Amino acid sequence: MTAYRSNELFRASGLTLNSNTDHVTASVVNAVTGRAGAIDISRISNGLLVVNVANAPTGTNPTLTVLIDVADALGNWVLVSNPAGISGSAIGSSGFTYGNLSGGYQLTDTARIRWTLGGTGSPSFTGVSFSLYGRP
Repeated sequence: MTAYRSNELFRASGLTLNSNTDHVTASVVNAVTGRAGAIDISRISNGLLVVNVANAPTGTNPTLTVLIDVADALGNWVLVSNPAGISGSAIGSSGFTYGNLSGGYQLTDTARIRWTLGGTGSPSFTGVSFSLYGRP
């Protein structure tokens, strides 16, 4: 029996999420590679994304939905996580959640972590960390 070790593919911490138009391929630097851009998932068949929110969010009824997309051959982003978020629901407070990168989908070579915010009064989540691990 072969034991497979998980590889860390992406890590970013201390992020402030206050816009629905951002995603980690835009300008967030991957602490594993030192570069911004799409996440190379070509070496894995499944993975685990852990999201940690260090501070209480601001705004009224704030929610954070974290999603995982992969790029197709034409560069279009395709959702591969649960449409309700990686954990199946939105995050509304500090704490952590996680979700699988697989779910029976065929993975491509590149991925991104994306988020949407809900609520009113300029919702913002600070001290957010993403860690993505994968297995061959």
